Amino acid sequence: MPSGLNMHYVTILGFVGTGTASAACLLITPGPSDSFISGTSCGADVKLQPGQVVVQVRRQDGPPHGPIDPSDPTQLEAGGRFVTVAGLPAIASTSVGHLPNAYNSEMTLSWQLSMPGELWGSYSIEAYLHGPGTDVLQAQVEALVASVAYDPPAPVLDPANAAAALSKALREQRSNDPSFACFPTTPGASLTATVRALPGYGTLGKPLEVTCSAAIEPDELGLWKVTLTEAWAKAAGHSAGQIQPYLWLAADGTVVQSTSGPAPSSIPFSG
Repeated sequence: MPSGLNMHYVTILGFVGTGTASAACLLITPGPSDSFISGTSCGADVKLQPGQVVVQVRRQDGPPHGPIDPSDPTQLEAGGRFVTVAGLPAIASTSVGHLPNAYNSEMTLSWQLSMPGELWGSYSIEAYLHGPGTDVLQAQVEALVASVAYDPPAPVLDPANAAAALSKALREQRSNDPSFACFPTTPGASLTATVRALPGYGTLGKPLEVTCSAAIEPDELGLWKVTLTEAWAKAAGHSAGQIQPYLWLAADGTVVQSTSGPAPSSIPFSG
């Protein structure tokens, strides 16, 4: 079964199974009035006969989506559930089709897998089943997924390196955005400061008294997760609140991604 097709953010790595499958790109032929349609359309072509199964393995890159987080139910679509594959969080789902359909499948089993050491991508496994015997085929596919192992495995981070990673990351952030200056480079420490800007929220209309702290912990993917907290007390003209940006770091402390975190109900002296 041909494989290795790169479709921009998605790469079809390969197929296994008893059916037939291939990955190819077709030239798009625009109609007489389709002046903006051109290029190619890429995808998989799966064909199943009774009693057959095809398993497709893909890699998805592109904009960071954050790690699979079993504590966040918003990551699940209808019918999805959190599972563990090769020791890392994954999302599984099962759908029952109605023949005829695109792949002539009666059941589709899907898994979204973590990518060790990466925040920008994921692997996916999709199995297309055609009965009779879907229960047997399903058991075989589930055994295949249970045998998955990462090579190389996710990096194991040494907590003794956390402070150095945090210090490097904050130096990097400050060089690009001075509003990160209030955060301490020592994990668990806190500093008070008067600021005129908040990370992710821009310049304030007046100075704001804040307390800043930083926490760092290893993630299962082999990345550091940094939680930065910048809080302010209730005072004349504003209520108490906080922002909580997150940084994701490679093992050496290089910033992989930064996010603004949960939005506060209001930002003092903004607008």
